[in-house]
Amino acid sequence: MSSLSFLGDATSYLNIPNRDDFDFGTGDFTIEWYQYQTDTNPFPRIFQVGKHPAATIGVSIEGDNFLYWQPNRVYHTATPTTSIKNQWNHFAICRASGVTNIYMNGTSIFNIIDTTNFNGVADLTIGNESIPSTDAAFGGYITYFSWVKGVALYTANFTVPTNYPTFTNNSVLLLTAPVFSGTLGSTVVNNNVSTTPNVPPEFSSTPIPPPAPPLPLPVQPSSKPLFTNNSMVFYKAGSLASGGVGGVRNSSAKARRT
Repeated sequence: MSSLSFLGDATSYLNIPNRDDFDFGTGDFTIEWYQYQTDTNPFPRIFQVGKHPAATIGVSIEGDNFLYWQPNRVYHTATPTTSIKNQWNHFAICRASGVTNIYMNGTSIFNIIDTTNFNGVADLTIGNESIPSTDAAFGGYITYFSWVKGVALYTANFTVPTNYPTFTNNSVLLLTAPVFSGTLGSTVVNNNVSTTPNVPPEFSSTPIPPPAPPLPLPVQPSSKPLFTNNSMVFYKAGSLASGGVGGVRNSSAKARRT
């Protein structure tokens, strides 16, 4: 299995075109992922829907703080008691019946009453803002990024699963998964994001560090694929792709700005 490797600069991010299934409305949802962060940038984005300062939902890591962004520049800050960087961590954002919890390694680090209506027409960017910059760039590794609509998978502290997220009827997006029951999509725009043969081990208090980051991919379309047989993007059938197996488009950051 593989993880996605981000370079931590303005050239390295994923862009996924908006579809209605990304909109949670006022309902329950779960966003979860594993990460190993190595950058020292001031406000790297794990993900963001829309353009700052008008983003509808997102997460940034600023120093030792985890910032959860909502519409109209509203954000909430959680400061975990353990390090966010330079080790594998699991995060989950779950809203259940109007209460949102943010979990780090299975323990709630923040919760709020939350009836926000998440709707819009913006794309999802992973690893940066929609207008990329180095300051907002995530550097390191992300795996099993999962976007689930209509279900809060966790409603209390939990043991982080070692059987990583699987594709269900409520899944909208799942990155890097070995098996699935859904549709393999082809609409992700890859900007200098490669794969590395490393994912979190069975979760423990002593995470295994990843290998050294690979050399940057060329900016022009590359023969090196973003997704190997063991590192794939899956969408809910009919939500982002019409079905079947397709190639992943590679494009430069410059091309994304035009």
